[in-house]
Amino acid sequence: MDLNIEFLTKLHQELLQDTYFDYEGEGTSCIDFVTIMGALFYFEHQSKKAKKDNKLIIPVFHAILWEENRPLLEKLIAWILDEPLHLQFQPIDTDLLSPSFLLPNQHDVTLFLDDLDSIIGVAQNAKSSTASDYIRLVNKENEKSKQGKLASFLRSKGTDSTEIITLNSAISKKIRKQQSSVSLCLLVSIAAVKTFFNGGKYVYVYQLSKMNPDPSNGFNIWKKSMHPNTFKHLNDIYAGLDLHLQIQTPILLKSVQSLMLDLPKEYKIQIKNTISCVRMSRNGAILPCGICLSCLQRKIALSSCNSEVYDTFYHYDYEQKISDIENDGDRTIFLESIQQMESICAYLENKLPMLSLEEQYIAKEFADAYYQYMTKYQT
Repeated sequence: MDLNIEFLTKLHQELLQDTYFDYEGEGTSCIDFVTIMGALFYFEHQSKKAKKDNKLIIPVFHAILWEENRPLLEKLIAWILDEPLHLQFQPIDTDLLSPSFLLPNQHDVTLFLDDLDSIIGVAQNAKSSTASDYIRLVNKENEKSKQGKLASFLRSKGTDSTEIITLNSAISKKIRKQQSSVSLCLLVSIAAVKTFFNGGKYVYVYQLSKMNPDPSNGFNIWKKSMHPNTFKHLNDIYAGLDLHLQIQTPILLKSVQSLMLDLPKEYKIQIKNTISCVRMSRNGAILPCGICLSCLQRKIALSSCNSEVYDTFYHYDYEQKISDIENDGDRTIFLESIQQMESICAYLENKLPMLSLEEQYIAKEFADAYYQYMTKYQT
């Protein structure tokens, strides 16, 4: 795709098509960040030939302000991208654009990603009486009936004034599919615009830290998409823009075991309406496979708190032994997932003294949960 000025100038309108915004006041700098993250999202998935010497010219309303905040933005980009990128900012005129006409409210905003973590987030909002709207990114690989059940659940937990925005643009499907650090930052930037024009202060991202499947590569035990540094860089940028917005990550450094123990049953029963499988769309399957690394990690997490009964059905369920799988390809996939978990746990145990106290706690619980699962189901 040609990331030309005309395309990028209108990109925020596609990304914010279901959200109230206008072009008056300092909110346009918040819109600028959506354009920047949207441009990065498209840039990340371009071919090497199309990247044009790793340069991007991005149209913004506040070119001078972004030049002043360039160091903060470059720190974020260096952290989330695996390649260098030089940005240039080109001023655009608000008179060329037409505003949105949706009505705002005074709520904060929570991301709902159709997963276990997001269900925990809804419960946390209810427990703390947080008045929040929701921006939902639907998992299209899930059964439509389960997508509908999650929609009904989310609506039932809001008030009459709660707004639930389901992202339906063409790019939202790509965001769900990619699940990269850049796509997460893009989602946060969209939620931040909604929060700003609501008159709110906080964007809530209820996601647990995700273990890096290859922590020796880059020496980060967590995936960057759910790493504390990512949210620190985002908060630094919003502070630099003086927008009085803050990204909150209440469960990022907590364990699924402790959160599940406190989760009311009415929320637990919604877990079966979510999936984590990365192979369903490839194989045209109806059920999650139960043997890919994502399925295995989900099983391990729920097994660690004796919550298997709340999980969805799998093609290969909890009791499935590797040796009993007749399909050679599937047996190899399951074995490779187990071996990868073994490698992660071995690396974490070896590096444990070098980790921070928070990292040590999560790493130990991660390894303990894995060994408990293996004892329970593979011996």
